[in-house]
Amino acid sequence: MDHAYVEEHGLIERYHRGLLDPEEETRFEEHYFSCPQCMEQLELARGFQRGLQAATAEDAARAVVEAGLFAWLARRGRLAQLGLTLAVLLAAAALPALWLLGENRELRQARQEQTEQQRQIEAARHDAEARLAASERQRQEERRDLEQRLAQAQRPSGPAPEAARPLVPTVLLLTTLRDEPGEPAATFPGGSPVTLAVDAGADPGFASYRVTVTGAGGHTLFRQDGLKPNALEVLMVTFPAGFFPPGNYRLTVEGLRSGGEAAGLGGSPFRVVP
Repeated sequence: MDHAYVEEHGLIERYHRGLLDPEEETRFEEHYFSCPQCMEQLELARGFQRGLQAATAEDAARAVVEAGLFAWLARRGRLAQLGLTLAVLLAAAALPALWLLGENRELRQARQEQTEQQRQIEAARHDAEARLAASERQRQEERRDLEQRLAQAQRPSGPAPEAARPLVPTVLLLTTLRDEPGEPAATFPGGSPVTLAVDAGADPGFASYRVTVTGAGGHTLFRQDGLKPNALEVLMVTFPAGFFPPGNYRLTVEGLRSGGEAAGLGGSPFRVVP
């Protein structure tokens, strides 16, 4: 039910006089409480009726004690009724104005609360963006550092005296853990430091990783727990010069969960040549 339907069928006057059937009365009341215009018109009608009732009672009382005044009002009925009607309308119009004033005060308070909530949300968003930007800058710095180390390790150099050679470790990147049959082994020369870099990925199910290096016959040469990947999701383990004599070796990686359980992720063979 909309306001046009109410005006077209005169529902305000019929509701005021109690002439609506129950179903139509219920629908009108649902519209009335959400329509300030209908509310104002109904309040005017009720105020006008109360004013007329009060005027009638006052006229009746005065008729008992002042018959002359009653006759004077009867002769000037139209002017008196018009003045009374105007007074009642002015009084009734003031009531919705006071009600709307209270409603506006509540709306202003609600808007202020909403504005404060929006400000807090914006502040939290800016803080999260700042932390994300700082994390990204750190990740890029770590990536550049690793790239520089790899480039420096792979840079060719001419013959130099043994004592003059810098002790820069050889970086051996083991990019697979698939354990495929016949997989070629990565090779590096012995007699110098070496860094084994393993692309293990970053699995949120693992708290850390374990790296194990075995030699001929499966003999364990090295094992380290608690390793975590760097910004490039690479596990790196550095060994001093002479740690690996020439021969065949195997590196295996296990993921360690927070409860201490280990899950094998595979391995990669490598070879040390003279």
